[in-house]
Amino acid sequence: MPNLNGKENKKNIYPFADNQYLSKYALSNINNQTTSDTAQPYNNQSKTAQNKPLNKYLNKNVLVNKLKKTVKKENILNPIKVVISITLLLIIILKNINNIEKIKSVIYDTNHFYLIIAFTVFILTLFIETIRWDILLRAHKIYINFGYLFGARLVGYFYNNVLPSNIGGDVYRVFDISKNKKAPLYKSASTIFMENLFGLITIIIFFSSTSFFLYKIFKNYISLITFFLIIAVMLFLMISNPMLFKIDKLFKKLSKFKKAQEIWLKIQSFSNAVTSYKNKLRYVSLSFFINILCHFLYSVMFYIISLSINLNLSFFYFVFMVPVIFVLTGIPISIGGLGVRENAIVFMLLSFGVINEKAVVFSIIVLLIHLLAALISGVFYFIRSLFFKTKTIF
Repeated sequence: MPNLNGKENKKNIYPFADNQYLSKYALSNINNQTTSDTAQPYNNQSKTAQNKPLNKYLNKNVLVNKLKKTVKKENILNPIKVVISITLLLIIILKNINNIEKIKSVIYDTNHFYLIIAFTVFILTLFIETIRWDILLRAHKIYINFGYLFGARLVGYFYNNVLPSNIGGDVYRVFDISKNKKAPLYKSASTIFMENLFGLITIIIFFSSTSFFLYKIFKNYISLITFFLIIAVMLFLMISNPMLFKIDKLFKKLSKFKKAQEIWLKIQSFSNAVTSYKNKLRYVSLSFFINILCHFLYSVMFYIISLSINLNLSFFYFVFMVPVIFVLTGIPISIGGLGVRENAIVFMLLSFGVINEKAVVFSIIVLLIHLLAALISGVFYFIRSLFFKTKTIF
């Protein structure tokens, strides 16, 4: 069992946690802290020759410079994301500038009791997602107080949905428990990889089980989303088992290129993360079931919101909406999906026959629930930083 209270015996070969230049791309560079799990270069030369590109890549100064460049690129992209989010929100506002009175009327008639229930369901979803994370950590014999994990989950949510920063919430969670609880960095990162994998599989299950019945409404869009989902699945399968798909031979031919070496190390990092759960079916099955439950609860939240403004839509429609929204908000063009999510909701509700003002109010309610949850998470982050002795992550 890893030593979660004392110092680790082996030096971390990826010194991200001790460096301020941390980016959301750091997760893809995290590798195992043990010799057996370290990603190996792909040529067939001697061990000494094999380790040269790896050692060069892991050199602290080289790594810091690479992260600096990544941060600079992100600093350029972040203002663009902010502009895109604001522009998309303005589109909704400008389109409905003449419907303000109707929108106000719908807001006044909203059932606040249902809104409280919807917000409670959303917080419950975050709580259950923490249980999933705890189970994946326990699969690697990492035992951390659940309250601390839930706090880290809230702070991660705050980073994901409020701050236009380089630091993603997932990265925060990994480095939080690594630095403050001494959890092995690679194993902590593998839990995030698995969560993302479960998320993709769950989206495919929900989307495929509902799209057949709504094909007439979203004929062209369903085909497009299906195409991207197939590509995503293929990429996940290829990087999960690169040897099976002969990707290692491709990178062997490209071994003279520095960029190819870096990409190969990232692929092996992800592959190691997935294979680390190979003989832990009980933990994986339970985590996957919880992931489906979380997805279902998000659909329940949407349905409860629809009841608050008297939409006459079946729960089935929201089971279809949620995976589509997850796919669209996952595209990194905005801050936490802000603007993309609201426009997608309005578009789909209008396609279902909902009147415009109710579709707009629905999207506003979803936005306010996310912002309120982020605000609570931000307050928790402030209190935790002020009164509890936790090491600065960034």
